[in-house]
Amino acid sequence: MKRIYYLIILFFISVGFVNAQETLSLPQNSILKNFSPFLTPRTNYRPGSIFRIDKNGISYFVEDIKGIKSFDSDEGTLTGRMAFTKDELLAVLNVETNEDYLMVIVEIKAALREYNEQSAVDRMLWDEDKAKDLVVDDSSKYYIIRETVATQEISYRISESDYSSLITGKSNFKKETPRGDDVIDFPYFITKKFEEPRRVFYLQQEIGRKPYGKK
Repeated sequence: MKRIYYLIILFFISVGFVNAQETLSLPQNSILKNFSPFLTPRTNYRPGSIFRIDKNGISYFVEDIKGIKSFDSDEGTLTGRMAFTKDELLAVLNVETNEDYLMVIVEIKAALREYNEQSAVDRMLWDEDKAKDLVVDDSSKYYIIRETVATQEISYRISESDYSSLITGKSNFKKETPRGDDVIDFPYFITKKFEEPRRVFYLQQEIGRKPYGKK
């Protein structure tokens, strides 16, 4: 049974999304509010990309709309708490937890934010009727990626109690040793580095044949 579970998660990873954040009531992120993690760091899925999630919760890439221009913004280092579901933790960090979600301290070095403008999305999708060609499966939900955050280095930190909740993957973490009487609230960490900037988080907006998700 556990083998089947892992095969299902691996399939979700291959298409890029786990649609778990919509079914759980998660605490608000302190940074990148309403953003979700890409399950694997990537160079594709820029803002302006469309994907759909079918009735079984499986995600499919639809199209990168080249006519929707994206803009860049250097954000420096971003640090704060973000909520990760257990499926996201398994995909992103290769760890399994007893909890439905964990609050993770994320540090994104030299964060590059990419975004598009609502007016450009409205014009391309609905004024020019592009959405009618994209939204063709009434049993699926369709989304456009509005913003992404890319980096070449990102760290994830968890608390002692959350580390204790892990079923697998404890060896993936390193532990920071405090100096003297210092107390480190989130001592366990994983750092990932990439040779080029890779997108690690995204912000989505549901779309339909008519503006703002209306069918």
